[in-house]
Amino acid sequence: MRRPKRLTAMVVCLLLAASGTPSLSQDVPADAEAVLDAVVENLRGGGQRATIEMRVEDGEDVETYRLAIISDGTDRALTRVLEPAREAGQAFLVNGNDLFIYAPRLGRTLRLPPSGRSDSFLGSDLSYNDLAGDDVARDFTASIAARDEATITLSLTPNENAATPYGEVRMNVRLPDLAPLRLTYFDQRNQAVKRIELSSFELHDGSGPVPTRFDVVDLRPDGGRTVARWLDAEFGVTPPDRCFTLEALERGCEW
Repeated sequence: MRRPKRLTAMVVCLLLAASGTPSLSQDVPADAEAVLDAVVENLRGGGQRATIEMRVEDGEDVETYRLAIISDGTDRALTRVLEPAREAGQAFLVNGNDLFIYAPRLGRTLRLPPSGRSDSFLGSDLSYNDLAGDDVARDFTASIAARDEATITLSLTPNENAATPYGEVRMNVRLPDLAPLRLTYFDQRNQAVKRIELSSFELHDGSGPVPTRFDVVDLRPDGGRTVARWLDAEFGVTPPDRCFTLEALERGCEW
């Protein structure tokens, strides 16, 4: 049975996560918080515009979406649904702490509460907080759980009063470039409930490895699966400020 579709600003997490990443020194920080900060920088990166294909699998139901994204690589991002036709025109804007959605069927813009960051997007297994990195840096404390020559594993535990349903997040990071490979989410009973695999890394001028595929699996009974792939991307761009306005949210932004 298909899960209800709830509109959120999740998609911005994708564009932030796939943005071109800054080059990293071969010296890996020894401190867990410093490693986490470097990984978050890898997930945020520089400005870009791109097209994303998102395939949502829920039992026998499969839905494919095509999304256009624009990001300045920091805290501003605009995402628009291109396909399928019945969903086309929906748009999502993140500007700092503000989250907005445009619903063309209603002809109006809605401002989302902070809690909307953890909601599902278009029935997928992704949410804004999954990959954007802001919640990881803000709401969790990192410690090193394991380390070998190839990878380092961070254990992220929520800070007091953190708005998160998870009791722990395990993050596997590749050495020495600190590219995030896997995130495993545990509930308050220490049961793994979600896993995100990042792959298909690409190298771009002036950047580190950029993940261009996300495989997200809901590990709960009857859970679904979401695959997001970057079909094309232009990195190192500087979108104009007008792309991150409410007018652009409703009408789009070309430059």
